[in-house]
Amino acid sequence: MAPAIEGMAPAVESSEGNNKMSKGYQYPSWKKKLRGLLVDNAELCRIVEKGIMGLCGVETQAVETGEAAVELIASGATFDLIVIDRFLPSMTGAQTARKMREMGVESKIIGLFASYFEGDEEDFVAAGVDDFKEKPLSPNWLVPILRELDN
Repeated sequence: MAPAIEGMAPAVESSEGNNKMSKGYQYPSWKKKLRGLLVDNAELCRIVEKGIMGLCGVETQAVETGEAAVELIASGATFDLIVIDRFLPSMTGAQTARKMREMGVESKIIGLFASYFEGDEEDFVAAGVDDFKEKPLSPNWLVPILRELDN
């Protein structure tokens, strides 16, 4: 059996109940329905990150650009968690987060970066991002954030 990931229960033999199972891990279930928005222009990253968020119990919508994310918010869509890649075409992750905050978005926003450049953290913090993490998106840091959002 695979080792436990912090915040996750070991897998059980059946998949009864509302817990999802994958590769030896039993992912948590939440008291409320958690909704997430993923903004990443790299198709493979979007597929993998959306899958991880889904396995962690988050109903996730994924878009390719900051503009598409802002349009979703403008249309009235709401999310508990927004995960934004640092490098996006035409509107950066920090610019996207800033625009969302200007629109009144109070969701938890996590900035992602694949490689660190000087000033990345400062750009994200100045834009109103709550936290920033290095890729890949991981249940090790995602589950504690989701637990916080669920309480």
